[in-house]
Amino acid sequence: MIRFIKFCFLGLLLVQISACVDQEFDTPPGKAVQVEDISTTTISALKAMHTIGEDGTPIPAGTVVKGIVVSDDNAGSFFKEMVIQDASGGVLIRINRGDLSTIFRQGKQVFVMCDGLNIGDYNGLIQIGYPAAGENIDRIPDTEIDNHIIEGEFIGEIVPNKVSLSDINSSLYSTLIEIQEAEFEDGLIGSTLAIPNGGGTQNRTVEDCGGDKITLRASDFADFAGAPIPSGGGTITGVLSVFGTTNQLTIRDFDDIAMDGPRCDGSGGGGGTVDGDQVDISAIKALFANGTTTGPNGFIEGIVISDVVSENTPIRNMVIQDGTGGIIVRFSAAHTFPIGQKLKVATNGVEISEFNGGLQVNTTTAGVEDLGQGILPTARVATIEDILENFDAWESTLVQVNMAEITGGSTFGDANEISDASGELATFVYNDAVFSGDELPTGEVTVTGIVSEFNVAQIILRNKADVQGGTTGGGGGGGGDQISIADLRTAFAGGAGTAPDGFIEGVVISDYTTMSVNSQNLHIQDGDRGIAIRFTEPHSFPLGAKIKVNVTGTELSEYNGLLQLNFTEISQVESNTAGTLPTPIIVTVGELTSNLEQYESTLIKIEGAMISGGTTFEGGLDVSDGTGTVEMYTRSSSTFANSAVPTGTVSVTAIATEFNDPSLTIRSASDVN
Repeated sequence: MIRFIKFCFLGLLLVQISACVDQEFDTPPGKAVQVEDISTTTISALKAMHTIGEDGTPIPAGTVVKGIVVSDDNAGSFFKEMVIQDASGGVLIRINRGDLSTIFRQGKQVFVMCDGLNIGDYNGLIQIGYPAAGENIDRIPDTEIDNHIIEGEFIGEIVPNKVSLSDINSSLYSTLIEIQEAEFEDGLIGSTLAIPNGGGTQNRTVEDCGGDKITLRASDFADFAGAPIPSGGGTITGVLSVFGTTNQLTIRDFDDIAMDGPRCDGSGGGGGTVDGDQVDISAIKALFANGTTTGPNGFIEGIVISDVVSENTPIRNMVIQDGTGGIIVRFSAAHTFPIGQKLKVATNGVEISEFNGGLQVNTTTAGVEDLGQGILPTARVATIEDILENFDAWESTLVQVNMAEITGGSTFGDANEISDASGELATFVYNDAVFSGDELPTGEVTVTGIVSEFNVAQIILRNKADVQGGTTGGGGGGGGDQISIADLRTAFAGGAGTAPDGFIEGVVISDYTTMSVNSQNLHIQDGDRGIAIRFTEPHSFPLGAKIKVNVTGTELSEYNGLLQLNFTEISQVESNTAGTLPTPIIVTVGELTSNLEQYESTLIKIEGAMISGGTTFEGGLDVSDGTGTVEMYTRSSSTFANSAVPTGTVSVTAIATEFNDPSLTIRSASDVN
């Protein structure tokens, strides 16, 4: 594995060395970095040039400052800004470029060439930026970044300075700190860190056992925005800042919060474990039918069949199903449990009630134990007449209606009805669901959905893939001839920066529901070639879907070595039907690393492998088979990140990918067996 060096503070900010594992790669081979120390001053001395509240101060010519990057925009918590620190302090740099962590990752040393830059402040927080008329400072233009920020060596992760809230002072601003004996305010338990999908950035109060408080600033654009606020106590790590007179903390990702222990008063903790005896969902339904409105001691266990990513259920609702039935779980705040997740939901004393006819248990996310990825139940094949006759028993379960037709409108979000030879039933799609405006197939279709009631019987469509077959008018427009993915790759190798006129068609081999890939990314494969697609917004194309994508004029570019169709609009997907996953290509590690371009973005399988470097999937692990070693990387936000890695000899099925060096992306823990 890649060797890292950690920095630690002793007294104010001193340095120590230790080993750790990180998810990124070191500097790509062949890329020059600045090794010699060319700095002329320290961060604290540079900050002393500016007086808080005054206009931006021009930095003297020839000034060079160095620091270690402590911010990270991978999870969306930071945006177009980078925070660096040295042994004297830290400072924020305003930069007009996103995805900074792909180059300037945590632990990377950088040198800031300050000629032409100003140092100023925004509501008390000192920042480096570009001169701007009428403003304190502006972001360094993208075209000027390479002239001002020089990439140095990877030095190592900064170990946060452990502080109490009462000790916080301005010398610690823009440095990484860790607060001990921390917990969220009582009134926040059951809420989420932010309100995702445009719901708004939130200020969340964190306090310590001494009663001192700090504001956690949680962005609604962060990957963890919908994560539940922990009910226990422990530590929280983040970059310290200030806004006016209010000290603020920004976490880099959800792993910066470690609050699974008891709170200051001895309550809470337990890590979300649900105890007691299992109760069938059908038993909960029977209790309510007999007049009981309070859940029994124990828990229900089932698979999530609703799709939170497609936004066709309220953000506080999910639907789970076991072998006996299904039920709505209504939380007190937004949740992020994806389709296919296996959960235990505590029923001790929870309210059982109906909302507009739909039966639900009302609880909090603290009452859920996440068991990892499960297996979606097979939808019950039925006619509409069957559904209506068995409605109470089948409510909140998956059904499939064959030889059906959908009428009423041209898009999924219209007031539509599904009909077959036995009858008709309403379908339901929210106007703000991500697929609401997509074109509906016409003619004979197969429809899968959740039996539901909202005053009247209906079927909830989870995502666009729930309607298979039929014909569409072309969705994204485009036309042209079919292009193979192999042809796209050849065109790029020949210097093409945009795709030719036409479309590609293939099967989705990545799985957005497990959060193993970014919500805007997918990998598609036709035959034995594949390519990454980067959408302009989150998508809901499931694993195994066969999609047709109009690629006319779409940017072809590499992102850290990975070829992708960039800035792709959801509307460019012209059809979305059920496909057949390709059989993984069996390769050795040596074959993969020697011929990466051939296997990139395809499903491969490495047999007789050993995995080392960690006990859980999160982060970077080594996969070796005697012919070589390749990294397998799992995002911390993946639903299986904390699952145990099998020991001994295993087979690894994965998407071959690249982040400057060859890498593997697994879709779930079951890809390793």
